[in-house]
Amino acid sequence: MKAKNIIRSIAGICMLASTSMFVSCEKQLDNVLKNDTYSNAYWKTQGDVESALNGGYGLFRKAINTNQAFFIWGDAPIGKFVTNGNTNESEVYNSGNFVTPYRETGVHNWTNWYRIIDVANLVISKTPGIPDASFGEGKKKNLIGQAYFMRALAYFYMTRVWGGVPLQLTPTETADDAEMKGVTPSDEILKLVVSDAQKASSMMDWNSVDDSERRRGNKGAALALLAHATAFQNDYAKSLTYADSVINNTSNFALQAGGNVRELFKTATAKENIFVVTQKDSETESTGNTGNSSTNNVGFLLTSNLTFPGFPYQVPGYYVDLSRLNRLYTDPNDLRRKDFFTKFDDGPVLADNSLITERFALTKYTNFVFKNASNQGNLRVESNIVIFRLADLILLKSEALFQLNRMGEARTAVNLIRSRAGIPAISAALDNRDLYTEILLERQRELIGEGHSYFDLVRNIWKKKSLNDFQFNSSSLISWSLSLGAAGSDRLALKGYYFPIHNSNLNSNRLITQIPYWMGKY
Repeated sequence: MKAKNIIRSIAGICMLASTSMFVSCEKQLDNVLKNDTYSNAYWKTQGDVESALNGGYGLFRKAINTNQAFFIWGDAPIGKFVTNGNTNESEVYNSGNFVTPYRETGVHNWTNWYRIIDVANLVISKTPGIPDASFGEGKKKNLIGQAYFMRALAYFYMTRVWGGVPLQLTPTETADDAEMKGVTPSDEILKLVVSDAQKASSMMDWNSVDDSERRRGNKGAALALLAHATAFQNDYAKSLTYADSVINNTSNFALQAGGNVRELFKTATAKENIFVVTQKDSETESTGNTGNSSTNNVGFLLTSNLTFPGFPYQVPGYYVDLSRLNRLYTDPNDLRRKDFFTKFDDGPVLADNSLITERFALTKYTNFVFKNASNQGNLRVESNIVIFRLADLILLKSEALFQLNRMGEARTAVNLIRSRAGIPAISAALDNRDLYTEILLERQRELIGEGHSYFDLVRNIWKKKSLNDFQFNSSSLISWSLSLGAAGSDRLALKGYYFPIHNSNLNSNRLITQIPYWMGKY
C-alpha cells in the first residue's frame, strides 16, 4: 500500500475516533511519511493498537448512526412509533416495506460494517507480532479480545439485518488482498459470532468492565453478545448460561432505580450499562443538526422543541400518540410512561386519519449541549446509545427460561423488571402463548427506542415455516403480517423479515444476489 493511501486510511480512522487518539494519530501520520509499508509504519506499540481500536469504535458509532440505522432496523418496523412524514417514513410500519428512500446508505448498505471488520481483522492479525514488552500487564491480550468482540458484534448486526453475508476474516491491506466472496449462510455467521465472542470473553477479565468505562469491549459485553447470539441460534440453554454469568455478577452490574432509567443514556458508567456508544462533544463524538430527517442523529429525529428549548423541530420525525402509548403501557402507573416519554402537544396523527390527540416524544436521547450557549447555537447530541444493559439480559433470560419450559422462573425474571417499573407481577393465569407474548411486550416497553424490538421478533421467526409455528400473538407485537407479504406472497419462505441489500453491494459482487422477497421491489 502506498504511503498516500495509508494516510487516507489512518486519517479516516482518526477523524472518527475520540480526541484521546489525536496524539497517536499524528504519530501514525509521521511514521507513514518515513515508511513505505503499512506494517512498518503502524504496528509498533500498545498505543498504535489502541488507536486502531478507537478508530474501530468510531466506525461502529458511524455505522449505527448513519440514517438512524439502529432505530430504523430495530424500532421503526413494529409500529409503536408513528410519523406525520410521507410514505418513505411510514410504510416501514404500515406494511413492512423495508425499502427506505434517502436512508439507503445506512440502512441497506453494509460498507460501514466491513470497515469495522477490517479494523478488527488488522488488530487480530498484527497485534500478536508486536513484542510483549511494548504492552502493559495484560493489555495485549485484552486488546486482541476487544478486536474479536468488535468483529463479532459487527457480524451479529449484519446477519440480523441481511441474513447471510460474505465472511471476511483476514485484513485487506492492499488491492491484491481484495477477494470477491459469496454469501456465507446466517447459521455459519452466527457460529463465527459465538466463536469470536467466546475468545473475547476469555481474553478479558472482569476488571475490563470498569477499565473500559463500559464504552469499549469488555468481558460483560462479550458475554451479553453471547447471550443474544445463542438465543438467535435458538440455543436457549447456552443463552441462559451466558445471561446469568452477567446477571449474577452483582459487583459489576445492578439495575438502575425505577423512574430514573433515563440516566443510563447520560451516564455511561451507570452499573446497569454493559456496553454503550458514547457521543461526547468534548471528545468530538457528538453530531449536530443536518436539517434533514433522514440523515440526522436519532436524537434530532425523536425530540421536540416543546420539551427542549432551543431545539430546531416542534414535531419529532417519529413519536408515540396517546392510544399507542396506552396499548403498550397498559398500566397507567407504569413509571416508564413518565421516565421515557414526555408530552409535546395535542396534534394530528396521520396514521389515524389525522385524529387530534396527545402526542409524546421519547426522552432517552435528549441529552444535548450548545457549543455556543449564549445564543443557543450549534446544538449537539450527547446521549449514549445503549447496546447492552442489565434489564435487557434479565428479559432475555425470561425468554430463555420460557423456551426451556421453566415457566415459573420465566415469570420471576420478567417480574423483576415489572417491579422496578412499579407494576404488578404477570398473572399466573396466562396460558403459554399469552405469557410469551407478555415477555416480548415487556422487552418492547423496557427497551423502546434502543434498537431491539424488531430483532426480538426476527429471532423468534427466522427458523419458522408458517404463522402457525409462532409462539406469540403477532398482532400484539407488530402492526403488519410477519408471514404474509405483498400480493399474498409467503414472506417467511422468501426471507422477507430481512432488509434489502443495497444495489451498490450487489453490483460490486456478482457472487451475491438480492434477498428473494426484495427481488423486483428494490
